[in-house]
Amino acid sequence: MPVIPLRYESLKAILPYMDPNTRFQISLHIPSVSSLESRIPLKIENLTFAGSFTEVNEVSYRLAVYRDYGRNETPLDVVRMNQRGGSFNDIDQYGVIIYPGLNHVLPGDLDLRTTVQLDVPVYTEEWEQGHAQQLRILKMLLAERLNQEYIEDDETRNAGASNETFRQTVLNDSVESIQDQIQSLRDRLSAYNNRRNNQIPPCTSWIQFTTSSPKGVTIHRVAYNKYLYEAKKAVHTKLFGNRDLNISVKNLKIELHDRIIRFPAATVLKIENLEVLFWNSLALDRFKQFIHPSSFPLQQLKVSSSVFAADFQHTIVREAKILIIGNITSENGSWTPILRNLTNRIVYLENENRLNPPNNYIDLIENWLETGRPVGTTFSMGIKNEETVKQCLDNLKQRQEVQGSSEK
Repeated sequence: MPVIPLRYESLKAILPYMDPNTRFQISLHIPSVSSLESRIPLKIENLTFAGSFTEVNEVSYRLAVYRDYGRNETPLDVVRMNQRGGSFNDIDQYGVIIYPGLNHVLPGDLDLRTTVQLDVPVYTEEWEQGHAQQLRILKMLLAERLNQEYIEDDETRNAGASNETFRQTVLNDSVESIQDQIQSLRDRLSAYNNRRNNQIPPCTSWIQFTTSSPKGVTIHRVAYNKYLYEAKKAVHTKLFGNRDLNISVKNLKIELHDRIIRFPAATVLKIENLEVLFWNSLALDRFKQFIHPSSFPLQQLKVSSSVFAADFQHTIVREAKILIIGNITSENGSWTPILRNLTNRIVYLENENRLNPPNNYIDLIENWLETGRPVGTTFSMGIKNEETVKQCLDNLKQRQEVQGSSEK
């Protein structure tokens, strides 16, 4: 049966209703359609920017460095990285992990850093010594488990003082896990030796581009001739950049904090709902420049936050119709002073923390009685123990002002 090609007008009518990922593939593989595709409004249901991947609806795009040793033996540490899709950090010719893009902002990028990031050194004696200390601890634990005598050798002879914190973290690990960690550390230390001796390992490095979806996984590899942050910029520009119209996103999730988001220049998003991690007013102010004004007020904002560093003063937060706070459960500070100053109509505090005794929110209720709130205002707080709720209600019953309010 002959294949009938789509005419220009027909394709123009169909493209707006296609899944964004299908449109990306069409634009990528049919250059003659690329110009038309970029002029058609793009609508995305769910868009996530994370450290190691970008996800559009149910399709994830991931970049990493894959090392191929060919017929040579592949170090265990490299095997594990390759099995995960490669290293999510850049690697130099000796096998040492490097961080060239930590503070390198390109045109169009969203810079969420509160300060200039401390460049992680590609090689220092302290780092090498730290790995050697861990190796010694693991070798001693292994000898103990196998009822063998531990004998110091050249591998760890100059490791220095023991790392008790690391020892506690691996104390109950299985023999197999300890053996694997020993081999992994040896592989990492060999990279330092390679650099010291100017010895390049027998491998070829590639940039691996992995696309994952419910339909399966697709892998492409290209020459490792640019850093990962540059490659991510190129991918994001190919997917989202050079479009005539704003991109509409229903749910935008940014799983990055105090980092740089590689974003296409001159691209603007129209969003409904936003989820972020530990952002402050500075991050929100910078973010606002990339969002179309019609997006505000947000329908829903979810923000992970610490009670000791909560920053809800920005208008994006205060004007959101629904505010969800993903608070840290291990903290022991009171959320009541923060909740009392929120102006949102609907607020969810997801978790009860370790405040002892538990927060009974009496102060919050008293504040509502004194100042009043618009009809329909709802605050919901996650409670672990039913006794906390009972105690709160019992305290309320004993207060005359609450009884008087009930009679009305």
